[in-house]
Amino acid sequence: MSDFVKIVSLPPMKVVSFHSMGEFLGDPEEKASTKMMAWAKSKGLLSNPREHQVFGFNNPDPPISEEGIPEPNKRYGYEYWITVEDDFKTEENIDVKTVDGGSYAVLTCRVESPVDIGKTWGKLIKWIQESEKYDFHPNCRGLKSRHSKSHFEYGITGLEHHLNLLESPPKGKPWKTPEKLVMDIYVPVIEK
Repeated sequence: MSDFVKIVSLPPMKVVSFHSMGEFLGDPEEKASTKMMAWAKSKGLLSNPREHQVFGFNNPDPPISEEGIPEPNKRYGYEYWITVEDDFKTEENIDVKTVDGGSYAVLTCRVESPVDIGKTWGKLIKWIQESEKYDFHPNCRGLKSRHSKSHFEYGITGLEHHLNLLESPPKGKPWKTPEKLVMDIYVPVIEK
């Protein structure tokens, strides 16, 4: 995992959303990924990952232990977005959203176990808290309260930008592949 934080500006995006709920760590991600991959593959959207980027995030978040790790066997959700062209036509049973752009602090995570994702989130949150130049976006209450171990509040929570989608990872263990899952963790920020 690289500890180099960069600031990027995401433009507004049109996305197709795929959401699932699950009972254990990795379950909703796998379910939502299966839906998204099948749909995107049928539309030919996986051939150009720069044009059709994939983002994901917990929705709702899993309960977090005192150590900052998701509690096992607790229900939570995961939502994937795949970017589409502005003129994309809405289809029946497909959830299309327009997402505002903005500034984000970004840290890369090379996933060897799901714990790596939580650790990367923690490092990025700490970097923002200690930054003299950047602060959490005012609507970013969710991450701020979650990482201070207080009650979770809904708000902008951040994104996981999946840089190398793995088309057929081992069931329930997407990090157990010869090619490591790589994602950029995005947290919305403003200048102080």
